[in-house]
Amino acid sequence: MALIIHNYMLKKNHNNNRNYSYKIKEYFEKQNDSLCILAKNNNEAKYLFNELKLFIDNNLIKYFPDNELLPYDHFSIPESLVKKRFQIINSNIESKNIIVSSIKNLFERFPSRELFNSIKTYKIGSQLALNEITQIVDELNYKRKSNVENLNEYSLRGGIIDIFSPTYADPLRIEIFNEKIESIRLFDVKTQLSNELIDSFSLSRGNLLFNNETYIDRFINNWREYFQNYDERYCDLFQKIKNEENPEGIEIYFPFFFKKTISFNEMFKNYNLIVTGNFDSYIDSYSQFIFERYEDENNDINRPLISPKDFFTTKDKIKNILKNAKNINANKIKYEYNKFSDLENSIKNHELEENLKINIASSIESEFQKLQKKYSIASNDINHKYKISIIKTDPIRNIFDEINNEYYFHKEYLDKGIYNIDSNKEVKINTSSYSQNIFTEGEYVIHEDYGLGIYTGLEVIQVNNSNNEYLKIIYLNDEKLYVPLRNIEKISSYHHKIEDKELILDSLSSIKWKSKKNKAKKRAFDHAAEILDVESRRLKANSFVLKIDDESFERFNDDFPYTETPDQLTAIDSIRNDIKLIKPMNRVLCGDVGFGKTEVAMRSSYISIFSNKQVVIVTPSTVLCDQHNNSFLKRFENFPVSVTKLNRHTGTKEKQKIIDDFKNKKIDILITTHIGFNNNLDFSNVGLLIIDEEHKFGIKQKNFIKDKQENLHILYLSATPIPRTMNMVFSGLKDFSFLQTAPSNRINIKSFLKLHTTQLIKEALSREKLRGGQSFILQNDIGKMESLKNEIERVIPEYKVGIAHGKLKKNEIRQIMNDFIGGELDGLICTTIVEMGLDIPNANTILIINSHKLGLSQLHQLRGRVGRSAKQGYCYFLIPSNNVPNSSKARLDSIIKYSKLGEGFLIAQQDLDLRGGGEILGEKQSGHINDVGISLYLSMLKEALKSNKSSEYEKHLYEVNFYDSAYIDTNYLPSPTERLKIYKKIQITNNNDKVDEIKQNLIDRCGKMPSESMNLLNNKKIQNRIVNTGIKSIKSYEDRTNFILSSNLKDSILNNLLNLISKDSNKYSLTKDNKFIYKFIESNANKRRNNVNLLLDEIL
Repeated sequence: MALIIHNYMLKKNHNNNRNYSYKIKEYFEKQNDSLCILAKNNNEAKYLFNELKLFIDNNLIKYFPDNELLPYDHFSIPESLVKKRFQIINSNIESKNIIVSSIKNLFERFPSRELFNSIKTYKIGSQLALNEITQIVDELNYKRKSNVENLNEYSLRGGIIDIFSPTYADPLRIEIFNEKIESIRLFDVKTQLSNELIDSFSLSRGNLLFNNETYIDRFINNWREYFQNYDERYCDLFQKIKNEENPEGIEIYFPFFFKKTISFNEMFKNYNLIVTGNFDSYIDSYSQFIFERYEDENNDINRPLISPKDFFTTKDKIKNILKNAKNINANKIKYEYNKFSDLENSIKNHELEENLKINIASSIESEFQKLQKKYSIASNDINHKYKISIIKTDPIRNIFDEINNEYYFHKEYLDKGIYNIDSNKEVKINTSSYSQNIFTEGEYVIHEDYGLGIYTGLEVIQVNNSNNEYLKIIYLNDEKLYVPLRNIEKISSYHHKIEDKELILDSLSSIKWKSKKNKAKKRAFDHAAEILDVESRRLKANSFVLKIDDESFERFNDDFPYTETPDQLTAIDSIRNDIKLIKPMNRVLCGDVGFGKTEVAMRSSYISIFSNKQVVIVTPSTVLCDQHNNSFLKRFENFPVSVTKLNRHTGTKEKQKIIDDFKNKKIDILITTHIGFNNNLDFSNVGLLIIDEEHKFGIKQKNFIKDKQENLHILYLSATPIPRTMNMVFSGLKDFSFLQTAPSNRINIKSFLKLHTTQLIKEALSREKLRGGQSFILQNDIGKMESLKNEIERVIPEYKVGIAHGKLKKNEIRQIMNDFIGGELDGLICTTIVEMGLDIPNANTILIINSHKLGLSQLHQLRGRVGRSAKQGYCYFLIPSNNVPNSSKARLDSIIKYSKLGEGFLIAQQDLDLRGGGEILGEKQSGHINDVGISLYLSMLKEALKSNKSSEYEKHLYEVNFYDSAYIDTNYLPSPTERLKIYKKIQITNNNDKVDEIKQNLIDRCGKMPSESMNLLNNKKIQNRIVNTGIKSIKSYEDRTNFILSSNLKDSILNNLLNLISKDSNKYSLTKDNKFIYKFIESNANKRRNNVNLLLDEIL
């Protein structure tokens, strides 16, 4: 292994750069053929790709990625790479073009090119029946789902089929009517809404590994023939494939699925091969690495491996192929610099040749703008000698354009040891799941009127000749309750502890539920009084008014090197509005790890400083304190702001000086740990207190914060807010901002629950090192760290690993962290201090040893430390054996289940499920919550807070019923879960513009809307019109329509009703029990709806 794994990280070694990209550009211009350029590794290939885009039409250059797998890996190729490969192989570029790739791909075997190719193209207006295209995608091995989210999936709704083909960046949405294509659209997989119209589409296979009978039979026969001495019954992969599954790591049996495989060279046989040097030694090393991996992995009789000679293209064949490749020779770059400041000094001191054109590049918007500003006002002397241009481009190495006598230098390349060389692309997170409490079949639910039951799904029932859908709930002794859609708000999930084996259901015929509910109501009002007491004290207190003018704020914002997400902008506006009031702000900012909370905190801090008020930031660890200090220093470097840190590593004399300087207002931003609570900090001029991860502080620290909250603006930052915090938000004690949009380039982290073995650690660390990345190895037992380090160094001799924990000296921690951040270390063995904010974009693998001992939100925070760049992140939750407690197993199952970006909030909810709601709000509420469920209790609490003087808890549901079918048909939207989501969304919508939006979204997703679905939405529109008018319900029959009026009917409406009666008492009447009757004989319910709307126009 020592000879094999090279460190491909991009370190500060720029003295051997050769002018390859320019020479390739020259060669390409003289050729009539397409070129396939092979670099030594993935990173060099990406550099060449970025560099060539400066000289050649970008549509003519493609980057073909390697698979990011180790030989004989347990993982599958990341989906994003599969998509890129399909798109390149399927691209039909008629003119000559360039593909850039790496030598590693020459070892890989591929199926014949035909399997990648698209089949027939279809256009708008083409004849195509829905069952015909369904048959096509089935034959192409696509999997039917209720919603398309991943490659190789399709879904059917009404006259629409959604298909996620790898040949398109977004999934296809094809609308068919009368066996003809009416519309072809692309849609956003996160929002599920259309975003682009296109004229035609073609389909390719969704994957290279197929579950149809032909391919599975071929696999089975080939496997049995090759492994005659192995028992297939014990091979887990074999059994899963036989059962039409696609298990992780299926690629180790890739050749068994095909009649033959071809080499990379055969795949791109129409391209002339180009190399940038002699790669023989690298080919030998990687070949040896393949054989060593084979020896390491081929020790499991239940996972037999194909021999390297049958699985890979051999090194001799590769060398033979490369004999015919064109070797591009290039000179060294004359001017080389180890850091950007050296280049600037060289320009300043006129050390370069005269009349050179110098292109200074940056990938970061703010750096680009700074450079533009700097060199637009540069001295005439410099401009006379050199023509300087500032350009924005992806990272490149130094380039010399020999014809035009100009150089290209990239600031981030010269300045940074390790960085992301991929283009940025913002990723959106589907936010619908956060706003809805969707229960699943078999789940315990609470109905406000009937208590605890089990939800068993949706069921269509015919009543009075009309079909409608109902929610079915089972109670004690198999009693059944059918709940109409209009009462869906009365049902909520019941969160119970995982240890609760069996719950006793309520009975529809018993009064016990009513008694439990009444007791809970009373406690909710007592609880509300306590909350309102705290709130009233806060409302009476005064805090500093913090303001900033737009122009000054914009100058600070422009210095941010990235594009803000919409959620960040919304949160910043909310905070800005909060802190300009004398009422103290009390706001929680929630967002997954790396979603941009820190930038929001920085902008909030700047407003305070601009108002001549100081900022205190409290962090739960010394490591996070140091990191925040570095981040704030960097962010505020162009502004007159003093940033200082205070933690346990601060010396006694220095500590006192910092306290004095802060008192004398010489420090604008003080970043500290809980140690700040133990010193006599003067808060008299503090405008803003920022608490990072409040739940990690002890009671003493929380009481300190509580004391401050009456007269200070406080901002809490959290990735996974604990349920107690969410209750504070719900109660109105804290305002809430939520960051749901992922930062640039983030992709979902692959998460695995595995038994802890030396072989697995070796494989995980080797894979990450091989692709130029770094790894975290989490071990909370400090006494076992050294032996773990020795174990790693024994199995991977060239692996450089360090140790970091809270008991090390300040200088030791700083040195180790600097080595890790700078790329001198491949791995870092550490305690859970890594959870508290370490941000290393190049670290994309984490191994969590004894993961069963950690909490759910803690596991999520740890996972969030990787996958913070364009690379696929890997997280291994390791356990010593399968014999772990049930509660630990439930936590680990949940962390694997919720592994998508932005699901921290769902994990907080799941944490509530696992722990139960009883202990969340405190001892006094515990029994009541266990009786009625936390969702209903919080609903009661919210109502009590609203009414606060009333002793009655009442929640009114408006009813609009025209006694016709008003539901979403299963043919229109087949998935019960999706229908339930829509029903809940309709129910909570109180704005008719939002109802129209739901309608348009449904039409987009499902096609032309059937009448019963239109009825459902039109009923909701009428319901929204009568909210807060005093009209409780509208029930329309064929001979009359009844308006049920409440005692608080608005006077103006009552007068309008009386006027109608006085004009035509035969048509309108009012009964003693407050029922307004509108007599109108009409069997058509839609005409009655129209008449009711006209009547509402008159009286409202």
